[in-house]
Amino acid sequence: MVIIAGHRGAAGSTPENSLAGLDRAAQLGLHWVEFDTFLSKDHQAIVFHDETLERCSNGQGKAAEHTLAELQTLDVGAWFAPEFAGQTLPSLREYLLHAKSLKLKLNLELKYHQQPRQQLVEAVIKEIEHCDFPLDDLLISSFDHQSLLFLHNQAPQFKLAQLYEEIPNNWQQQLQDIKAVACHVDYQQTSVEQAKQIKLAGYRLSTYTVNEPKEITALLPWLDMVISDFPERFL
Repeated sequence: MVIIAGHRGAAGSTPENSLAGLDRAAQLGLHWVEFDTFLSKDHQAIVFHDETLERCSNGQGKAAEHTLAELQTLDVGAWFAPEFAGQTLPSLREYLLHAKSLKLKLNLELKYHQQPRQQLVEAVIKEIEHCDFPLDDLLISSFDHQSLLFLHNQAPQFKLAQLYEEIPNNWQQQLQDIKAVACHVDYQQTSVEQAKQIKLAGYRLSTYTVNEPKEITALLPWLDMVISDFPERFL
């Protein structure tokens, strides 16, 4: 049975990467949520997607040029809809603990915004350990292969997934190098033959960001997970 995961929480109906998105995912009965993390100026792991603040908050400039305390003064809900005004930007710790309380499983995406990979990886490991988040309920992914390599070498106990837009010729070597359990691909740039090869090589296959079920009819027999802004359309 294909798993339906909420993209950035449930980004079609709540502000992305917000605690409200976790609540929405739980209300829908989802088991999995995908979200993004990188570092603030003071090297704290935050839950946010964009390199800059303007699109999803009332802040300005690069998120990484603000401390966690500064970022948490921002409103990250009002831009989406008035009823979400007052939502604050979550730290990774807050997000993990809230997801854990809701018994949600998480696909944590490491966002590489030209920050030191070692600091990002170490901060993420620290917060996961602090929250005692169940490793069976956690998958860590990234487009940045070097970040995943570093994480695998630092903490081989974590389950990893390589993210791709366009699948490269050396995908199998990359997945082997990080002992990946899964490969996450853009459904618009993935052929049925490529999906079949990934599955036959023994990996779980996820696709993003699918908002209409009809868009993945051909790929569906090969998929383990579908990541969607509107997961309710697949339920």
